[in-house]
Amino acid sequence: CFFPGIVFIILTVLNFLLWGRKSTGAIPISLYFILLSLWFCISVPLTLFGGFLGTRAEPIQYPVRTNQIPREIPAGKYPSWLLVLAAGTLPFGTLFIELFFILSSIWLGRFYYVFGFLFIVLLL
Repeated sequence: CFFPGIVFIILTVLNFLLWGRKSTGAIPISLYFILLSLWFCISVPLTLFGGFLGTRAEPIQYPVRTNQIPREIPAGKYPSWLLVLAAGTLPFGTLFIELFFILSSIWLGRFYYVFGFLFIVLLL
């Protein structure tokens, strides 16, 4: 319920700003109440039901025992910040290139012709 709640609060604030400016981009009040009812009828009950099942569940029994003798954990070969940077480079690069082509085709009135590249990104 936390993430949909934050999104709903942001939507409400932005929608009030658009209503105040008399913009045509504002969400109609009927659609706003439909979204609100969907949130309270689907997201909130499922969150409460999942919390109920989680509190009634048995604790996890691990199939192996841990060793009681304390040992020193060796230091990693590479610093963690370097691994995070390396792991995020490929997804960021693919998303950045895709968004560049899609948004330039929308804003500049060009034809989007990179469907093969989009399929490769989908596979990644």
